[in-house]
Amino acid sequence: MGRRLPPLNSLKCFEAAGRLLSFTGAARELNVTQAAISHQIKVIEEFLGLSLFVRYPRRLALTEQGKALLPEVIEAFDRVSVAIGALNKEQYSNTISVRLAPSFAAKWLSPRLKYFWLQYPEIDLCLFHAHAAVDFEREEIDVAVTYGKGNWPGVVADRLLSLDFFPVCSPTFLHTDKPLTCIDNLRYYALLHDGDNECWRDWLELAGATGIPANKGTIIDDTNVLIQAAIDGQGIALGSTTFVEDHLESGKLIKPFELALENDFSYYIVCPQSHLQNPAVLAFKEWLLSLVE
Repeated sequence: MGRRLPPLNSLKCFEAAGRLLSFTGAARELNVTQAAISHQIKVIEEFLGLSLFVRYPRRLALTEQGKALLPEVIEAFDRVSVAIGALNKEQYSNTISVRLAPSFAAKWLSPRLKYFWLQYPEIDLCLFHAHAAVDFEREEIDVAVTYGKGNWPGVVADRLLSLDFFPVCSPTFLHTDKPLTCIDNLRYYALLHDGDNECWRDWLELAGATGIPANKGTIIDDTNVLIQAAIDGQGIALGSTTFVEDHLESGKLIKPFELALENDFSYYIVCPQSHLQNPAVLAFKEWLLSLVE
């Protein structure tokens, strides 16, 4: 019995455009022009005799029919991808390259890696550290853990770890003529910023603090250095339980205020779908996710 299917290219373009909700993003991912994407979407819509997208002036949305079709097409492509990977699994190396955010690697992952090696002694890891998101097309990286909102194009992103943010400082700050016994006294101290001043701005807004400029102080682009600066009494940082819990327990840092900020940033495990055909990459990803279940 013959199958009534639209052309494969039109299905590929629909899957990319539907997943990204962008013809431009789909064109970039598939390395074709936006006009080619539009043409292939027209092909599949004419084949089906219905519209799959609602085209607004500045955004794209799926119709109800498009919403129903998209997950089925994604699942079909995923199944084919997994099947091909299984046929060719002997081509993959047991050594994988992993890019990690430095603070995540030092404070969260490193103490746990011994358990990965116990479970997967045949897999070797090459660990690289950087803050920026990976360009998988240009960098020889198999999988990464990146901090952000999970909206990177062309990759599968699974949320791994969210952070809370609260002020931390040296205990000596409680014994000055302007002790940190009230939020208003923050105005007398330097604020230490992790990369930018947005987090402090959001925490001060949450606290209802006024007259405390969120942009004053020092910007430090490495969380490990930021925490050490707070320990050394250089100012007040926003710490996260994941990164400062041991320093709070030891007394090197104190938490003068209990108010904690949560935002929509998290650590994500990211890689192109095709990289998950490598059993070693898939094992590392599934092991990481098992730690937070």
